[in-house]
Amino acid sequence: MRKPATPNRRPANRSGREADPRRTIPLNSAAWQRLRASVLADEPLCRDCSNRGLIEPATDVDHHDGDPSNNDMDNLVGLCHSCHSRKTARDHGARVGYGCNAHGMPMDPAHPWNRR
Repeated sequence: MRKPATPNRRPANRSGREADPRRTIPLNSAAWQRLRASVLADEPLCRDCSNRGLIEPATDVDHHDGDPSNNDMDNLVGLCHSCHSRKTARDHGARVGYGCNAHGMPMDPAHPWNRR
């Protein structure tokens, strides 16, 4: 009688955000969940939306300087999912569009019309 073949049991390769070797706290760990909850409790509204005069709850925590090993509270920012996605894409070199508001004014804070 032949033994059934056993599948290769090596661990899966890390991908996406988990693959960054600079990350010191895994995103699925209890330590990150506590840190995330603390940041969102301190900053319940999206910082970027607040700067544009909008009220949107913060749902994501962003490393402001882009370094996932820097988990200082001063570096962690509460953002809504849309703002966090835009910032992450911009940090990785993508061109990001913000669109216009109901009055036709560009919503991009870096647009020349919005510079003070």
